[in-house]
Amino acid sequence: VASTSDPFCPTLRGRVESKLHPAANCAYEIVIDGVSEQTVATAMTAAIRAAAGQGIVAITAGNYGGKLGKFHFHLHKLLS
Repeated sequence: VASTSDPFCPTLRGRVESKLHPAANCAYEIVIDGVSEQTVATAMTAAIRAAAGQGIVAITAGNYGGKLGKFHFHLHKLLS
């Protein structure tokens, strides 16, 4: 599975510092754009709930140093 973030690319394990869960064999990047902070938060919450399940070892999010926007979403807070 391809990734634009080297630390999450399974085929680069051993060549770069990996941020993948040790049991992970693939990583999917999902980009969510929205017209408001609430719209993005709602979409992220729905996506996390849909993705979570048997065989999923981790769900995480990147911030890319704040280069993607002014909002920062904490995953545990979204699900509380």
